[in-house]
This record gives sequence, structure tokens and C-alpha cells, in this order.
Amino acid sequence: MRDRLLAAAAAAVVFVCASTAAAKVFLTQDEAVKLAFPGASVERKTFFLTQAEQQQVQKLSGGPAPSALAVAYVAVRDGTVTGTAYFDTHVVRTQQETLMVAVDPQGAVFRIEVLSFSEPEEYLPREHWYGQFQGRKLDDDLALSRGIRAVSGATLTARATTETARRVLALHAVLARRGRAAA
Repeated sequence: MRDRLLAAAAAAVVFVCASTAAAKVFLTQDEAVKLAFPGASVERKTFFLTQAEQQQVQKLSGGPAPSALAVAYVAVRDGTVTGTAYFDTHVVRTQQETLMVAVDPQGAVFRIEVLSFSEPEEYLPREHWYGQFQGRKLDDDLALSRGIRAVSGATLTARATTETARRVLALHAVLARRGRAAA
């Protein structure tokens, strides 16, 4: 019995290592932040969402509730906030993807970067596809087949990216309300 448990554990480790080894890393977090906010100073801020805030994000995004831990990278240039970046790791089909979604001071997406993608690369949309998110706010048009074009052969990636953009914009809005309430 013990040998079977050890063999199963070893197989699980090999599976996890093999699936992780296949991940294609395009950018580090630091590189992505520098691309989004050239010349700005960036401060990492950690937030702990209340259960009510998690429910607000869930309601606004139309997706699952986020983790209670949220990290934002706030960029400041010449004393003015130029934007905030969030990193989101999620499952696309069966493997993980990590995106950076940068939000402008008006609460719209201004940049999405793919940091890592563990699915086969043919499921990754072309770079110009991500450009359609620029200027998008959290509304009904931020949805596939509405304001966002689907991608043939990469439907799950397009869906995951759109859900991530909605989740990040909802999180950003909830954190902005918190900041206004504290002021």
C-alpha cells in the first residue's frame, strides 16, 4: 500500500513538472510593468478584500469571486497616477496563462500583455487581437461577440482573456471606491 502511494505521489510530481515545463514565458512582471509605464515609478500595493468586496467584484464582473488577496502596481509620473497594473493567472483550457491588465486613471483597459502561456501556442491569439481591449470599460460590450471579436481556434483563450479583463476592471472599481471612502 505504501509503495503504491509513493508511486502515485511520484507520478503526480512528474505530471506537474512536465506540465509546468511546457509553459512559454514571454515576459517577467517587471518587464511587463516597464512596457506599460515607461519612465514612471511603480509602487506595489497589497489589498485584502472583505467578503462584501469580493461579492461586489463577482457581481460587477459576472464571473467567480476573486481571491481575498489583491495586488496592484500603481504607476506615478510627475506626481500623477498614470495607471495601475494587475496580474492574473488562470486556467484557459487545462493549463495556466498569466496576463497583465493595465488600467488607465479613467478605469479603462489600456494594455494587456501575455506573460506566460502553458497551452499549445496555436491557441494563443495574435498580438493585434489584444489591441481591441484598449479603451474598453466594464460594460455589456466587454464580451465576446459583442465588442470583442472571437478568435477561431482560440475561443477558450479569447474567453479567458475577456473574463480576466472584466475581473480586473471590477476589482479596480471596487478598490477605487474603497479609496474614495477613505478620503
